[in-house]
Amino acid sequence: MDDTVPGRRRTGRRTARRAAKTVVGLGIALAFLALGDRWAVLYAENLAAQKMQEALKLQAEPEVHIDSFPFLAQLATGRLDHVEVNVPDVPAGRVSVAQAKATVDDLRIVGSLPTSVKGAVLSRVHGEVFLDFDDLDREVGASQVHLTPGPQKNTVLANGELPVAGKHATIRARAHLQRTGDHGLAMTVADTRLVVPGLLTYTPGKGGGLQLTTPAADKVDERGLQQATGQQRLRPDQLLQGRALDALVAHPSLLKPTGIDPSLIRGLQKVREPKVAQRMQFSAQLPDDLPGDLRLRDISVTKDGVRAELTGTDVPLGNKTP
Repeated sequence: MDDTVPGRRRTGRRTARRAAKTVVGLGIALAFLALGDRWAVLYAENLAAQKMQEALKLQAEPEVHIDSFPFLAQLATGRLDHVEVNVPDVPAGRVSVAQAKATVDDLRIVGSLPTSVKGAVLSRVHGEVFLDFDDLDREVGASQVHLTPGPQKNTVLANGELPVAGKHATIRARAHLQRTGDHGLAMTVADTRLVVPGLLTYTPGKGGGLQLTTPAADKVDERGLQQATGQQRLRPDQLLQGRALDALVAHPSLLKPTGIDPSLIRGLQKVREPKVAQRMQFSAQLPDDLPGDLRLRDISVTKDGVRAELTGTDVPLGNKTP
């Protein structure tokens, strides 16, 4: 019995070594398979980015991340479960979309890898489009106007400066953001005010006018203003329109005690609301020739800019064949 024990031990050691080699070999094989799977993913991501750049006519190649494992097994079926896309700097008319992110569920490949891929069909697309306030300030040509979120839903406040008759008037405006159709959004200015701190507030456009601050209004000869305009109940601290504004310019003595130069009033009278509003309002439109059923949905205003939800179904990329 003592002679058989060493033999059994040697047999056990050989079995263990064979098992260990098998495990190591299997691990190496799986590692190579995983490495090959990853290389295939990288190849497919680059190819998808090129196809998307061509289809959407983008200036920069988008970032594509394929979150599907095992990739080669899915690829063999011609479908991918989940793909993430990040598209920077999309031209959208007067302004540019700072960023567009999307996730794609169920991507169907048209053609076959590696050389016969004609394109793909994105079954379900969900993402968002982002317009940065800093970009809007620069691109709408209103570098002195800064946009911030407003207190009401989908409203934007604009604050800045505008030179008028040698002085800097502060612009204060409220704008409303809305979706225009399925591919665009626009921001329109609801009201605009120009303020010269400590002196006056001027509202351009129909129904607007000039209102002096209380300290400035107290220095105006109220009776002289009434005589100059022919309006007996006119007060300097009320909204001054039409003949009242003309009277202030035509009779500089009325303004002299306030320290307001009549040329400032003349400059304000030349400011028209559409011209002021034009510097702040904008519209952005996704390209009309976008492939498939891509649409903008809900929009919202955040502290950094404007976000819009993007959805789509059965979006073709490349040369889709029926």
